[in-house]
Amino acid sequence: MNAVLSLLTAPRLLSFGVVPEERRFLMEGAIQSVLFAAAAMALGSVVACSAGVPDFIVGEREVIATKEQREHLGLKCFIDGNGGVLTCGDEVRLYGANGREPVRITGTRDNPFQRVDRVSIATDNKDFQYLAGGPLFRDPHSKRIFLFYHAEVRRDTYKNFYSVLGLSIQTDEQGLKFKDLGSIFTANVSNGQAERVVEVCGSAYIIKDGYFYVYARDTMTDGNPRQSNLSAARAKIAEVIQAGIDGRGANWTKYYKSAFSEPAAGGKSSPLERGNPGTRWMDISYNAALDKFVMVVAANTFPQNVDLFITCSEDGIHWEDRRKLAAENGEAFYPSIIGFLDDPRRTEKAFYVYYTFSQKGGWERWNDAAIVRRKITFADERRRQPNAGDSK
Repeated sequence: MNAVLSLLTAPRLLSFGVVPEERRFLMEGAIQSVLFAAAAMALGSVVACSAGVPDFIVGEREVIATKEQREHLGLKCFIDGNGGVLTCGDEVRLYGANGREPVRITGTRDNPFQRVDRVSIATDNKDFQYLAGGPLFRDPHSKRIFLFYHAEVRRDTYKNFYSVLGLSIQTDEQGLKFKDLGSIFTANVSNGQAERVVEVCGSAYIIKDGYFYVYARDTMTDGNPRQSNLSAARAKIAEVIQAGIDGRGANWTKYYKSAFSEPAAGGKSSPLERGNPGTRWMDISYNAALDKFVMVVAANTFPQNVDLFITCSEDGIHWEDRRKLAAENGEAFYPSIIGFLDDPRRTEKAFYVYYTFSQKGGWERWNDAAIVRRKITFADERRRQPNAGDSK
């Protein structure tokens, strides 16, 4: 505990070369992470030794695209959030944010960065200065793609924003044009009430019992805690699809006090992880080998790192204590769990986590960030019974 206290009082904590408001945001997240770890040790349950997450093997960090390779393709700020994958034979199409606008990268599993196409999301919302995604869902009947997005209403500078999550639907044959269907998750605190940056992350989602579950960070107007580092909202898949085809949004509700009882637009939510540990970004997938949902989280660690952690859940609501994937000695950020099956939200015993890796980090990450990946292999494979379906 003395080591923890000395870290909490360190005067140069988490500088990252960022503006004071962002520095305070990073400090608070780091302090939450350390206090969570200290509490776990006090209870005799160190996070890295959690019995709830099966043993796994982490592969070496592989560089997919260097900073120079990114910029050669015009990807100055890629991948600025969660990615979404569609496959067609050996061809892999990766959708993601290149700064304020989305793009589609076409390639193969071995060489994913071959061609870049611009993606557009048509919207009537004049407040959005940033609109990009993201995670994908392809309706098996209409074959139309739904693209989940992250949008920002910026105040005085691009470093001071209020973000929301939304959904759009494909409007062309090529999968490059989408129409905005409106927001699906906004923080409990309004843009006018917020005193600082409101970051809701990147629309990580799963499918369970006929519902979409979308995960986000939430900021409360009042109460304790004021920050929920992992909240959830859901909507019926059939209603989302039909509403989208009709050109409108569906009804989404937030999980609050053991029920999906609050409106996703501005309602309250409850933290899903025990201790509400700090979270910078996350992605989630259904893992068929474990018959569980798997989440990879980017979280602050001391002194200046952002590392990746992994956790599992039986139901998408109650999560095991996190285990660290690897010590990166830098900023590991924007994790995306990538499965190359027909269902991009489903993974098997072995899968890849793609992310950005930067020594500079924070607002300076794009000056040196590479696109990298690590192969994760679960050692404890617990297969489901046949005919159990493709997802919960």
